[in-house]
Amino acid sequence: MNMLSRLHFFTVLLCFMTWLPAPALAAPPRGYDFLAFDKALNKSAAEQKPMLLYFGRYGCTTCRKMHQEVFTDPALREELSSDFILAYVDTESGKRIRLPNGERTTEMAFAARNRILGTPTFIYFSTEQKPLFKRAGFQSIEQMKRYDEYVASGHYKNQTLKAFLGQS
Repeated sequence: MNMLSRLHFFTVLLCFMTWLPAPALAAPPRGYDFLAFDKALNKSAAEQKPMLLYFGRYGCTTCRKMHQEVFTDPALREELSSDFILAYVDTESGKRIRLPNGERTTEMAFAARNRILGTPTFIYFSTEQKPLFKRAGFQSIEQMKRYDEYVASGHYKNQTLKAFLGQS
């Protein structure tokens, strides 16, 4: 191949590569103020507010279903946004975060350390930043509202989640 042919080939190749879609990143639901885990942890401590940690990933059909059917509910959005500091971790991300002990790790390693085996997974934290409970898989609007009530109203201080949910 002569120099002109090579130049033409690389020009065409470069043009083709710009048309390829960029790799999509996992994202939390729209309309919510989800923060990176370390930023949310700091804000939760500063405001003495419970935290809801959402583990998701790109291509998760159950996450997408929750985004479309659950997180679009305006009342739920209002409750979660006012009652919690919201955090999001992409279980496949190499993005670095800082843990409370100062250690730096990736979101992927953090998810593995927390035994996140599927997405979506939610971990609720108390105002003292202690993990209260974990829920994996699709959660309905009603379930999310009950979890919100359990944590935001402080019921976790004097009864188990199972006992609280059994009262309904």
